[in-house]
Amino acid sequence: MTTENRPPCPTCQGKKIIEGVCETSSEWSGTGDDAEDMQCTPDQVCPTCNGKGYEE
Repeated sequence: MTTENRPPCPTCQGKKIIEGVCETSSEWSGTGDDAEDMQCTPDQVCPTCNGKGYEE
């Protein structure tokens, strides 16, 4: 079976890995400018397609 006929995974748009998201919040420090106030989630393998980029 070829992977070309499979629809891309809707969770990760076929990218296999969900990139981490970084955001700053002025609620933590009051300024929101400092890199220390940045909260990031790590990259993770797409749980829906198990890192394959498509649904089985």
